[in-house]
Amino acid sequence: MVWLVRHGESEANAGLVTADFRTIALTDLGKRQAAALALTIDLVPAQIGTSPYLRARQTAAPLLSKYPHLRVLELPVQEFTYLASERCDGLDTASRLPLVEEYWLRMDHNHKDSADAESFAELCDRAAQFLEVAREWSGPGLVFTHEQFIRAVLIEVFYGSIPSATAMRRFYSLRDGLPIPNASICRLEYRDGRWWFGGIDNSYLENCR
Repeated sequence: MVWLVRHGESEANAGLVTADFRTIALTDLGKRQAAALALTIDLVPAQIGTSPYLRARQTAAPLLSKYPHLRVLELPVQEFTYLASERCDGLDTASRLPLVEEYWLRMDHNHKDSADAESFAELCDRAAQFLEVAREWSGPGLVFTHEQFIRAVLIEVFYGSIPSATAMRRFYSLRDGLPIPNASICRLEYRDGRWWFGGIDNSYLENCR
């Protein structure tokens, strides 16, 4: 069993101006969401993994305080960063929107916006490699990660897809068809030779304002 946990609300999610995507931090609401998440998790995971990005590590922090004896794995489950940093640094969410729309209209799974950006094909490879590793874990695992990485994992689970324009369209359609709010848990289980999707839960955030 693997639970993929999206980080709490970040400065970018709140529409603020950001620079280095690796160091975007949680807002105060995001920190409260992380605390509520830790309170609701009553299983003791055999593995805890986290993205190297600050907002994911901050979301994991309350749970790690709850289980300080557990070793934390830094995994390549960081967010899908498909736009060149030099074009995005210093912009808020609204200002980045035209760049985002331009990228998705292209629907080219091999396109790289710059050397520090990632292609959709590379994202799919990371998702597939993560599932290969996770299915060998003994006992439950919790992984603190990001919305678009979770969606790429679900595309692999649902379709076993190879990177293509079709896979990109499926990925894009899930943005509305299967929302993954901040601090949500996506439940997966490897059983009978395949991955099973157990839904997305964030009911524990009802009183988190």
